[in-house]
Amino acid sequence: MIEVKETVDKVVDFVQSVTNTKNFRPDYPVSDELRHELMEIFRDFMNYALKRYFHVFAPILEEFVEEHETREEKKDILLHNLFWWRILYDSCQNFSESCMADYLAENYIRFSKCPAIISWLKVSWKVFPKFYYVGYKYNDRFFVVVDILTEKTFDVLVCDPLAIPPEKGEIMMGTLITLGDGLHSPIVDFYHFDYEATKEIAIHIPFYFEKHSKSSTMQEAFLHILSAMLQIEKLIFQENHDKNTSK
Repeated sequence: MIEVKETVDKVVDFVQSVTNTKNFRPDYPVSDELRHELMEIFRDFMNYALKRYFHVFAPILEEFVEEHETREEKKDILLHNLFWWRILYDSCQNFSESCMADYLAENYIRFSKCPAIISWLKVSWKVFPKFYYVGYKYNDRFFVVVDILTEKTFDVLVCDPLAIPPEKGEIMMGTLITLGDGLHSPIVDFYHFDYEATKEIAIHIPFYFEKHSKSSTMQEAFLHILSAMLQIEKLIFQENHDKNTSK
């Protein structure tokens, strides 16, 4: 344990030194080779986090999913988005005790030779889930989303071949990581809100953000907003279901 703690301390010091000298700029061009390497590293980190931490966090996150009476076909993707919210939340709250710090400690020698990757990871673990609507589609895997709260646009590349294709105008929740050159990718597939709930969700997200952001961190406010949006989605789904069954 002492050896591990010393390694984590080295990682923290190294990350801080890298951050102070060279920052990864999300809008700067990167080579295809570097982008491929970044994606492989994050995939490796995802597998590491799932193996080490999913069984730890899953029970409490599953309670959240069940309490909101999430439909069966939506449970898994909601659970995994919540898992990454928790992983990234812990990294922001106390990096030295986080999953990311443990991962970097185990790969310290490998990453110490490439400060650009450390800097990119530093940018990546500061993100958290947000709400987006699909503004434009090039195709099912490449499209433009708009942050509902800031109205900032993001070019999104979805690498998962099993991801659900979005509909133009629909609202989704997910966590985007930068791949450089203004390109972003979701950590896991987005949670797709029912299209029928789009209007009400779009109206209520700013309201609940204003309500909770004053007394909570952005990461904590997100969870409050998500809870409210899931309840709105469920209510509209039930109303539509009742109308259809009464005909």
